[in-house]
Amino acid sequence: MLLEGKVGIVTGVGMGMGEAVARRWAREGARVIGTDVNDEAGHTAIEAITAAGGEAHYVHADIASEDDWQAVSAYAINELGGINIMHNNAAVHFWFDSLEDPMEKWDQMMDINLRGVLLGCRYAIRHMITAGGGAIVNTSSVSALHGVPMQGLYGSTKAGVINLTRSLARAYGPQGVRVNAICPGTIDTPMLHTAAAEAAELYRDQDEPVGGRGGSTGPTLDGGRLGTPDEIANAVTFLVSDEASYISGVFLPVDGAMMA
Repeated sequence: MLLEGKVGIVTGVGMGMGEAVARRWAREGARVIGTDVNDEAGHTAIEAITAAGGEAHYVHADIASEDDWQAVSAYAINELGGINIMHNNAAVHFWFDSLEDPMEKWDQMMDINLRGVLLGCRYAIRHMITAGGGAIVNTSSVSALHGVPMQGLYGSTKAGVINLTRSLARAYGPQGVRVNAICPGTIDTPMLHTAAAEAAELYRDQDEPVGGRGGSTGPTLDGGRLGTPDEIANAVTFLVSDEASYISGVFLPVDGAMMA
Protein backbone atom coordinates (compact mmCIF):
# COMPACT_ATOMS: atom_id res chain seq x y z
CA MET A 1 0.00 0.00 0.00
CA LEU A 2 1.32 3.42 -0.98
CA LEU A 3 0.61 5.21 2.31
CA GLU A 4 1.06 2.48 4.89
CA GLY A 5 1.56 3.95 8.37
CA LYS A 6 1.18 7.59 7.36
CA VAL A 7 -1.10 10.07 9.10
CA GLY A 8 -2.90 12.37 6.69
CA ILE A 9 -5.19 15.40 6.96
CA VAL A 10 -7.82 16.08 4.28
CA THR A 11 -9.87 19.27 4.44
CA GLY A 12 -13.34 19.48 2.92
CA VAL A 13 -13.88 15.77 3.53
CA GLY A 14 -17.66 15.92 3.40
CA MET A 15 -18.12 15.68 -0.36
CA GLY A 16 -16.55 15.60 -3.79
CA MET A 17 -12.79 15.54 -4.14
CA GLY A 18 -12.04 15.68 -0.42
CA GLU A 19 -14.20 12.65 0.29
CA ALA A 20 -12.61 10.72 -2.59
CA VAL A 21 -9.07 11.54 -1.45
CA ALA A 22 -9.78 10.51 2.16
CA ARG A 23 -11.35 7.25 0.97
CA ARG A 24 -8.38 6.47 -1.29
CA TRP A 25 -5.81 7.32 1.38
CA ALA A 26 -7.49 4.99 3.85
CA ARG A 27 -7.44 2.20 1.26
CA GLU A 28 -3.72 2.83 0.82
CA GLY A 29 -3.08 2.33 4.54
CA ALA A 30 -3.11 5.90 5.87
CA ARG A 31 -4.78 6.94 9.07
CA VAL A 32 -6.93 9.84 7.93
CA ILE A 33 -8.20 12.93 9.71
CA GLY A 34 -11.00 14.58 7.76
CA THR A 35 -12.18 18.12 8.47
CA ASP A 36 -15.21 20.11 7.35
CA VAL A 37 -17.61 22.79 8.53
CA ASN A 38 -20.57 20.63 7.51
CA ASP A 39 -20.52 18.16 10.39
CA GLU A 40 -23.29 15.95 9.03
CA ALA A 41 -21.55 15.46 5.68
CA GLY A 42 -18.16 15.09 7.34
CA HIS A 43 -19.30 12.43 9.78
CA THR A 44 -21.08 10.57 6.99
CA ALA A 45 -17.92 10.45 4.87
CA ILE A 46 -15.76 9.28 7.77
CA GLU A 47 -18.27 6.64 8.83
CA ALA A 48 -18.32 5.24 5.29
CA ILE A 49 -14.53 4.94 5.33
CA THR A 50 -14.46 3.16 8.67
CA ALA A 51 -17.30 0.86 7.60
CA ALA A 52 -15.13 -0.18 4.63
CA GLY A 53 -12.29 -1.10 6.98
CA GLY A 54 -10.20 2.08 6.88
CA GLU A 55 -9.07 4.21 9.79
CA ALA A 56 -10.54 7.70 9.71
CA HIS A 57 -11.33 10.40 12.25
CA TYR A 58 -13.45 13.54 11.97
CA VAL A 59 -12.56 16.96 13.40
CA HIS A 60 -14.78 19.98 12.83
CA ALA A 61 -12.73 22.84 11.42
CA ASP A 62 -13.22 26.17 9.69
CA ILE A 63 -9.97 26.30 7.73
CA ALA A 64 -9.85 30.09 7.91
CA SER A 65 -9.64 29.85 11.72
CA GLU A 66 -6.20 29.61 13.29
CA ASP A 67 -7.74 28.25 16.49
CA ASP A 68 -9.36 25.43 14.52
CA TRP A 69 -6.07 24.58 12.82
CA GLN A 70 -4.38 24.44 16.20
CA ALA A 71 -7.01 21.95 17.31
CA VAL A 72 -6.65 19.80 14.18
CA SER A 73 -2.86 19.67 14.36
CA ALA A 74 -2.96 18.93 18.10
CA TYR A 75 -5.34 16.05 17.47
CA ALA A 76 -3.10 14.63 14.76
CA ILE A 77 0.02 14.85 16.89
CA ASN A 78 -1.43 13.86 20.27
CA GLU A 79 -3.85 11.15 19.13
CA LEU A 80 -2.20 9.72 16.00
CA GLY A 81 1.44 10.61 16.47
CA GLY A 82 2.10 13.21 13.82
CA ILE A 83 1.32 14.64 10.38
CA ASN A 84 2.96 12.97 7.39
CA ILE A 85 0.75 14.04 4.49
CA MET A 86 -1.87 16.72 3.90
CA HIS A 87 -4.39 17.63 1.23
CA ASN A 88 -5.59 21.23 1.51
CA ASN A 89 -8.77 20.81 -0.51
CA ALA A 90 -11.58 22.78 1.16
CA ALA A 91 -12.72 25.87 -0.75
CA VAL A 92 -15.77 27.89 -1.69
CA HIS A 93 -16.90 29.13 -5.09
CA PHE A 94 -19.23 31.92 -6.12
CA TRP A 95 -19.34 34.23 -9.09
CA PHE A 96 -17.98 37.73 -8.46
CA ASP A 97 -18.74 40.93 -10.34
CA SER A 98 -15.51 42.89 -9.94
CA LEU A 99 -17.26 46.25 -10.37
CA GLU A 100 -20.46 45.72 -8.41
CA ASP A 101 -20.20 43.02 -5.76
CA PRO A 102 -19.37 43.99 -2.16
CA MET A 103 -15.79 43.59 -1.02
CA GLU A 104 -17.00 41.41 1.83
CA LYS A 105 -17.39 38.63 -0.75
CA TRP A 106 -13.77 39.12 -1.79
CA ASP A 107 -12.62 38.89 1.82
CA GLN A 108 -14.71 35.78 2.48
CA MET A 109 -13.30 33.79 -0.42
CA MET A 110 -9.74 34.95 0.18
CA ASP A 111 -10.03 33.88 3.82
CA ILE A 112 -11.17 30.37 2.96
CA ASN A 113 -9.43 29.62 -0.34
CA LEU A 114 -6.04 31.19 0.34
CA ARG A 115 -5.64 32.00 4.03
CA GLY A 116 -7.00 28.55 4.87
CA VAL A 117 -4.38 26.86 2.69
CA LEU A 118 -1.59 28.92 4.24
CA LEU A 119 -2.73 28.02 7.76
CA GLY A 120 -2.91 24.34 6.91
CA CYS A 121 0.59 24.42 5.44
CA ARG A 122 1.93 26.44 8.34
CA TYR A 123 0.81 23.99 11.00
CA ALA A 124 1.73 20.89 9.00
CA ILE A 125 5.16 22.09 7.87
CA ARG A 126 6.21 23.07 11.38
CA HIS A 127 5.64 19.51 12.51
CA MET A 128 7.00 17.92 9.32
CA ILE A 129 10.31 19.73 9.73
CA THR A 130 10.68 18.38 13.25
CA ALA A 131 9.70 14.88 12.09
CA GLY A 132 12.15 14.88 9.17
CA GLY A 133 9.79 15.52 6.26
CA GLY A 134 6.35 15.17 4.73
CA ALA A 135 4.26 15.94 1.67
CA ILE A 136 1.43 18.38 0.98
CA VAL A 137 -0.88 18.76 -2.00
CA ASN A 138 -2.93 21.96 -2.30
CA THR A 139 -5.96 22.25 -4.56
CA SER A 140 -5.72 25.07 -7.08
CA SER A 141 -7.80 25.13 -10.29
CA VAL A 142 -7.57 25.63 -14.04
CA SER A 143 -9.26 28.96 -13.22
CA ALA A 144 -5.83 30.05 -11.99
CA LEU A 145 -4.37 29.49 -15.45
CA HIS A 146 -6.65 31.62 -17.63
CA GLY A 147 -8.96 34.58 -17.30
CA VAL A 148 -12.71 34.00 -17.11
CA PRO A 149 -15.43 36.65 -16.66
CA MET A 150 -16.98 36.61 -13.18
CA GLN A 151 -14.13 34.33 -12.01
CA GLY A 152 -11.62 37.05 -11.16
CA LEU A 153 -11.97 36.41 -7.44
CA TYR A 154 -11.98 32.62 -7.54
CA GLY A 155 -9.15 32.54 -10.07
CA SER A 156 -7.12 34.97 -7.98
CA THR A 157 -7.40 32.78 -4.89
CA LYS A 158 -6.37 29.73 -6.87
CA ALA A 159 -3.47 31.53 -8.54
CA GLY A 160 -2.37 32.52 -5.06
CA VAL A 161 -2.42 28.85 -4.06
CA ILE A 162 -0.01 28.05 -6.91
CA ASN A 163 2.49 30.73 -5.95
CA LEU A 164 2.24 29.85 -2.27
CA THR A 165 2.84 26.20 -3.15
CA ARG A 166 5.93 26.94 -5.19
CA SER A 167 7.35 29.30 -2.57
CA LEU A 168 6.87 26.78 0.24
CA ALA A 169 8.40 24.01 -1.86
CA ARG A 170 11.55 26.08 -2.38
CA ALA A 171 11.71 27.24 1.23
CA TYR A 172 11.24 23.90 2.99
CA GLY A 173 12.45 21.33 0.48
CA PRO A 174 15.88 21.24 2.18
CA GLN A 175 14.12 20.08 5.36
CA GLY A 176 12.39 17.23 3.56
CA VAL A 177 8.99 18.81 2.93
CA ARG A 178 7.48 18.48 -0.55
CA VAL A 179 4.64 20.83 -1.56
CA ASN A 180 2.69 20.46 -4.81
CA ALA A 181 -0.60 21.68 -6.22
CA ILE A 182 -3.21 20.22 -8.54
CA CYS A 183 -5.33 22.25 -10.94
CA PRO A 184 -8.59 20.34 -11.48
CA GLY A 185 -10.67 21.04 -14.54
CA THR A 186 -14.40 20.33 -14.75
CA ILE A 187 -14.81 17.65 -12.10
CA ASP A 188 -18.18 16.07 -11.39
CA THR A 189 -18.74 17.42 -7.88
CA PRO A 190 -21.59 19.17 -6.06
CA MET A 191 -19.60 22.42 -6.22
CA LEU A 192 -19.43 22.26 -10.02
CA HIS A 193 -23.14 21.61 -10.40
CA THR A 194 -24.01 24.43 -7.98
CA ALA A 195 -21.76 26.82 -9.92
CA ALA A 196 -23.37 25.80 -13.21
CA ALA A 197 -26.86 26.37 -11.82
CA GLU A 198 -25.86 29.78 -10.48
CA ALA A 199 -24.32 30.74 -13.83
CA ALA A 200 -27.45 29.68 -15.67
CA GLU A 201 -29.48 31.91 -13.38
CA LEU A 202 -27.12 34.84 -13.86
CA TYR A 203 -27.40 34.67 -17.65
CA ARG A 204 -30.92 33.28 -18.12
CA ASP A 205 -32.08 36.44 -19.94
CA GLN A 206 -29.09 36.58 -22.32
CA ASP A 207 -28.64 34.85 -25.65
CA GLU A 208 -24.93 34.15 -25.21
CA PRO A 209 -24.09 30.69 -23.81
CA VAL A 210 -23.27 30.62 -20.12
CA GLY A 211 -19.80 29.24 -20.77
CA GLY A 212 -18.97 32.25 -22.92
CA ARG A 213 -19.57 34.71 -20.11
CA GLY A 214 -19.28 33.00 -16.78
CA GLY A 215 -16.69 30.33 -17.38
CA SER A 216 -16.63 26.71 -18.40
CA THR A 217 -19.24 24.71 -16.54
CA GLY A 218 -19.65 21.75 -18.91
CA PRO A 219 -17.52 19.03 -20.43
CA THR A 220 -15.38 21.33 -22.60
CA LEU A 221 -12.36 19.02 -22.72
CA ASP A 222 -10.79 16.71 -25.22
CA GLY A 223 -12.12 13.60 -23.47
CA GLY A 224 -15.68 14.84 -23.93
CA ARG A 225 -16.68 14.23 -20.32
CA LEU A 226 -16.37 15.54 -16.80
CA GLY A 227 -13.56 14.29 -14.61
CA THR A 228 -14.37 12.27 -11.51
CA PRO A 229 -13.36 12.84 -7.89
CA ASP A 230 -11.64 9.45 -7.93
CA GLU A 231 -9.39 10.64 -10.78
CA ILE A 232 -8.39 13.60 -8.63
CA ALA A 233 -7.73 11.22 -5.73
CA ASN A 234 -5.40 9.18 -7.95
CA ALA A 235 -3.26 12.24 -8.70
CA VAL A 236 -3.21 13.50 -5.12
CA THR A 237 -2.32 10.08 -3.74
CA PHE A 238 0.59 9.72 -6.14
CA LEU A 239 1.94 13.17 -5.28
CA VAL A 240 1.98 12.56 -1.52
CA SER A 241 3.41 9.05 -1.89
CA ASP A 242 7.09 8.13 -1.87
CA GLU A 243 6.78 7.34 -5.59
CA ALA A 244 6.79 11.12 -6.14
CA SER A 245 9.82 11.67 -3.91
CA TYR A 246 11.57 13.99 -6.40
CA ILE A 247 8.48 15.99 -7.36
CA SER A 248 7.94 19.27 -5.55
CA GLY A 249 6.81 22.76 -6.46
CA VAL A 250 4.67 21.67 -9.42
CA PHE A 251 1.13 22.69 -10.29
CA LEU A 252 -0.40 19.78 -12.16
CA PRO A 253 -3.47 20.29 -14.35
CA VAL A 254 -5.85 17.35 -13.97
CA ASP A 255 -8.23 18.50 -16.65
CA GLY A 256 -8.48 16.12 -19.60
CA ALA A 257 -6.32 18.47 -21.72
CA MET A 258 -8.56 21.52 -21.20
CA MET A 259 -5.50 23.74 -20.77
CA ALA A 260 -3.39 21.99 -23.43
